[in-house]
Amino acid sequence: MKKLLRFLPAVLIMAVIFSFSAQDGTRSNAVSDRVIIKAYGKGGLNSHFLTVLVRKSAHLLEYMALGAALMFGASPLLKKRRAFGISVLAGALYAVTDEIHQYFVPGRACMLRDVFIDTAGVLTGTALFLLLLILTEKLRNKRTE
Repeated sequence: MKKLLRFLPAVLIMAVIFSFSAQDGTRSNAVSDRVIIKAYGKGGLNSHFLTVLVRKSAHLLEYMALGAALMFGASPLLKKRRAFGISVLAGALYAVTDEIHQYFVPGRACMLRDVFIDTAGVLTGTALFLLLLILTEKLRNKRTE
């Protein structure tokens, strides 16, 4: 049971992603606009590039967090390679379901490009967490020598 609780961060991140995806197009654009105004001022709102950058960066970052959280949950249960593969697969499948969900939300769209960005985020987060596991394991082994 204790090991399964390690998946709680992944479930919470999925809930946050779902809530963002459930926002209609107007509300979602307003959130992106607030980020642009804080970072670049009101003049940034006229830049299509900044809008795309903010929205796609959000996809990448939230799925990086999901990938790391999935790896955090899977790593004590499985060997590293299997935990990595299952975490990436689970994150990619969630990205697909997230885009399908957005298809049914007014003002939102189902975009294959976003699935690829999300999957890249999952892959990056999972790989970074795996690297952290390997490094901490090496440090532990060095201390016990």
